Amino acid sequence: MPLQAQDDNLPQRDQKKVVFTSKILNEQRSLWIYTPANYQSSREKYPVLYLLDPDQNFAYVTELERFLSDRYRIPQLIVVGIVNNDRKKDFTPIHSLIFNGRIDSSLATTGGGKDFLNFIKNELIPYVDRNYRTQPYRILSGHSLGGLFAVYCKEADPGLFQSEIVISPAIYGGNMEILGRFSGFLRTHSELTGYLSLSLGNEPGGKLAADSLVTQLKQFAPKFLKWQYNTYMNEDHFSVGYKSMYDGLRFIFGDWFINPQDTASVRSYQDIALHFARLSKQYGYTIQAPEDFMNECGYQRLNGGHVDQAIEIFARNVENHPGSSNAYDSLGEAYYLKGDLKSALKNYRKSVLLNPQNQNGKNLIRKIEDKLQHR
Repeated sequence: MPLQAQDDNLPQRDQKKVVFTSKILNEQRSLWIYTPANYQSSREKYPVLYLLDPDQNFAYVTELERFLSDRYRIPQLIVVGIVNNDRKKDFTPIHSLIFNGRIDSSLATTGGGKDFLNFIKNELIPYVDRNYRTQPYRILSGHSLGGLFAVYCKEADPGLFQSEIVISPAIYGGNMEILGRFSGFLRTHSELTGYLSLSLGNEPGGKLAADSLVTQLKQFAPKFLKWQYNTYMNEDHFSVGYKSMYDGLRFIFGDWFINPQDTASVRSYQDIALHFARLSKQYGYTIQAPEDFMNECGYQRLNGGHVDQAIEIFARNVENHPGSSNAYDSLGEAYYLKGDLKSALKNYRKSVLLNPQNQNGKNLIRKIEDKLQHR
């Protein structure tokens, strides 16, 4: 059946806090973990967005995931927020007390970036992969010092994250050394792929580092590493995050969208299959059309009078999501409109078996059984 926007039928999104002891860092670390709308009701696997400084951005990033994935602009994502005990230590790969040309005693703990990266690679990501259904596609997002760490991470372990969103990177003092190494890194890693989104607000103090990264990317970025640089002159260092995240996600998944209501783009299941096959090749893992998207495509065909094409789409949706009552209900409706009452009855019965609360399905079962008895 068409999806209904009723409060009691809204899909559940789950957020939880996880605390575990890191042997590498020799301390307890907290994670904030968000799973998307269909996670509990399906067996699908999902890409993961690893988010630095979640105390500042977890709420709006998870809402962006919901907003964009509900509109088929990006895939549904698991979001893992990595809470810091000492962000200056974690995010700086090089110990340095220099800030704006002066010694700053608050930077005494800097230089723990290598250990933090080791923690992410050898403890955090394995933990998430063991306990959640993940795809082999990871995104790292970092703002300010987190942006510095994201640049360092790309250089130190290029394959750990397939894409990165680097927001107003705070690169200063001894950590400016990262900028000096970046062009050499790009030149010697011609195999780099994925996406890099770099952004900056109206913040003159950060322009030197950002301009240096952009210049090096223009000259030496490998052919298959796609990158963008956005400046937001109406935002400062603290407000630039929201727009940067939105544009970063849209950039990484720029080819994701196909409009299920576009009769020129979706004429049959073959159009859907070709689109997601291209995405699978592009992102490096098998991508299946979401259930809700397929359902909407099927009704676009059904409402346009293309019943056989709708049946094919609904049947594929049932094949991909055999535990979905709604998928069987939609297929039953298409068969009913075609006049194939036996097939309609079979699918409505399966729908009600999966969801005994499906009153529409029960009503159609009685109606079809009555018609079959009076033939």
